Amino acid sequence: MSAGKPDRAEQLERRRALLVQRSGQLRGQVVDQLQVVHPALVWADRLQDAWIWLRANPLTVAGGVLAVAVWRPRRTLGLALRLWSAWRLLQRARSAGSTASRLL
Repeated sequence: MSAGKPDRAEQLERRRALLVQRSGQLRGQVVDQLQVVHPALVWADRLQDAWIWLRANPLTVAGGVLAVAVWRPRRTLGLALRLWSAWRLLQRARSAGSTASRLL
């Protein structure tokens, strides 16, 4: 080996050090860029936690719905009809989309 030419191990070690440094810089950039979407991610976590709680406590949810139905029966009936209509519309749209995709 000549003294002027570094051996393979030294080259690899230098390359590794540069890659580790670059990786640290890129991680810092990602953290900075994610600060923009952090509030949205916090809300998404809250919504997910609420959904998990709702699924774990169906009787509490049913009791709340029943209380609102007793307290505001007309409003509850109107809301229920709108939700039912939206559900049927969604089902028809899915069916039409499925039919259209089969035709293509």
